[in-house]
Amino acid sequence: MSKYRFIQLDVFTTEPFAGNALAVFPEAVGLTDEEMMKIAREMNLSETVFVLPARDEKTLRRLRIFTPAREIPFAGHPIVGTWNALAREGVVPIPDGGDGWTRIHHEIGIGVLPVDIEFKDGAPVQVVMTQGKFEIKGELDDANDQAELARALGLRIEDLDETLPIQIISTGLSFLAVPIRSLADLGRCKVNAALLAEIYQHVGATGCEAFTRETIEIGEARAHARMFAPGDNIAEDPATGSAAGALGAYLVYHGGSGAEAVDGRVRFIIEQGDFMHRPSRIKLDVKGQPGSIEEVRVGGPSVVVAHGEVTF
Repeated sequence: MSKYRFIQLDVFTTEPFAGNALAVFPEAVGLTDEEMMKIAREMNLSETVFVLPARDEKTLRRLRIFTPAREIPFAGHPIVGTWNALAREGVVPIPDGGDGWTRIHHEIGIGVLPVDIEFKDGAPVQVVMTQGKFEIKGELDDANDQAELARALGLRIEDLDETLPIQIISTGLSFLAVPIRSLADLGRCKVNAALLAEIYQHVGATGCEAFTRETIEIGEARAHARMFAPGDNIAEDPATGSAAGALGAYLVYHGGSGAEAVDGRVRFIIEQGDFMHRPSRIKLDVKGQPGSIEEVRVGGPSVVVAHGEVTF
């Protein structure tokens, strides 16, 4: 029988049973593509990561990321959680004295990108990933299409925030960004899964990122988001780093973040998961200004909640 151990973490939180759950297989050599897909379905989390040796000396590891439906080239919470796990496994060099930052590079489906891990007393406390180039790939500006989208979310067209556009945005994965007027309206979303999947897939997105600039917490929070991806069997995701990165860039691009730039960087938090009773807080660091985005970084902590082994 084959045996492969896994680590399960909750990502973008310091509390167990909050954030977004993730399964990491730190030694996945020997698994076939088909076996990885079957294991991801068995784990039945929004994503499962399989860690493989690096293919060149510039990278530390190669990650393959699977939803229960397919392999994807890029994601947020799987990268943040995986490198937290690998740092605990001793894969990442610890800074002298046990405190400080270590930068590594890894290979994922969209290419080679840097990851920064902060240590305190020799343990990882947060992971910050650099995402891909910010792109606006299209816009949903027809009133009839907007009304249909609102209906797919269980809302009225009047519940949409007309001060921001409905756009397809990406820093590696494409999402349909849908601005909602208020936190109460966002909380009332009752998704028509088939209709919503049809709409966002038609425009080339992998999910729908509905959000409002009204937040639960005061302070650094600048948006509250809900991400729906029924086409990937994800009714709702409690924390989506890839969508949050794209949304953070979108808010800065449109001058809608409400946060001030310091040394050319805009830093704030996006809330997610509260309506699922799994609160998540995603840290954004966007280099740019309205109309121009240079770099997007997303980070946060993770907590280990389980260790296990898959046998077959």
